[in-house]
Amino acid sequence: MEETRSDLQQVPWRAEGALIALALMWGTSHVVTKSILATHSPSFYTSTRFGIAALCFGLIFAGHLRRSRWEEIRRGILLGLCSLMGIAFYVTGLVFTQASKAGFITGLYLVFTPVVALLLFRMRPTRDHVAGLLVALIGFALLSFPRGQETVNWGDVLVLLAAFSWATHIAATTAFAKLGNIRTLAAVQVMTVAVLALTIHLVLRAIGWETRSNPIDRSFLWQIGYMALMVTFVAALIQTWAQRRVPSAHAALLYALEPVSAALFAYLAFGERLGFSRGAGAALIVVGVILSRTEGMTRLLGPRAAKLPGDLPSST
Repeated sequence: MEETRSDLQQVPWRAEGALIALALMWGTSHVVTKSILATHSPSFYTSTRFGIAALCFGLIFAGHLRRSRWEEIRRGILLGLCSLMGIAFYVTGLVFTQASKAGFITGLYLVFTPVVALLLFRMRPTRDHVAGLLVALIGFALLSFPRGQETVNWGDVLVLLAAFSWATHIAATTAFAKLGNIRTLAAVQVMTVAVLALTIHLVLRAIGWETRSNPIDRSFLWQIGYMALMVTFVAALIQTWAQRRVPSAHAALLYALEPVSAALFAYLAFGERLGFSRGAGAALIVVGVILSRTEGMTRLLGPRAAKLPGDLPSST
């Protein structure tokens, strides 16, 4: 299974637009999540968010799920496990490390995604993808690299594992979406996260580690409704549908727009300013996406030089 330049040329603009919209929506979710976690535990938040989304999938696609093949269900479970591991590692890592460092380390999924796609699914990125990834990674460093005298700790390692889990999820979504029904994949992965998250929450309550009060007010209902319906239910459908048509390395680049949208949303909502270096980082992420999409390396060096060693001939 190869990702060549002809693959990118055949990507419909609707699929790319859907992933860009998804990245923008994920960018708005950071402020909402931070607000929820100020009064609710991570396990309660995760189980409630994915539980509501799973209920929506069960009600809307019940008949379809009953007709799904076991192989499709198995792939959905694997996607759910990758997603849950990413969430668990990230939330736990945030307890031990700074948010700014976590943002930078998470951005390493840009590097991990094409590597995982190559090793597990034999999806070979083009030089245009690699060049765009490198430019975007520099942008991530400028946007999120921690300031001051900070050292590596166990939280950093956990966040690094989260980045690897999410990279695996991105690569697997592209591979699995081409083999099975996208509604089954989206539904089963969300249901898997919901069941496991609820199990973890109940276990923590049983052993006395889940003691924080959970006030249910109008603000919480609006916030959890947005995260469950839009950022989880709708997002899972969009991601699975779009990544069926977008190479995994290019999808990772489009997702790199998430911190840019998060910074923009923070500025619009709270007046937070990026500063010169972080503004330059945000601009470089956008440049990386453009470089990959417009085949900048191919235009600069020529078609032969723009291929990675071992690439199959392009169909164009």
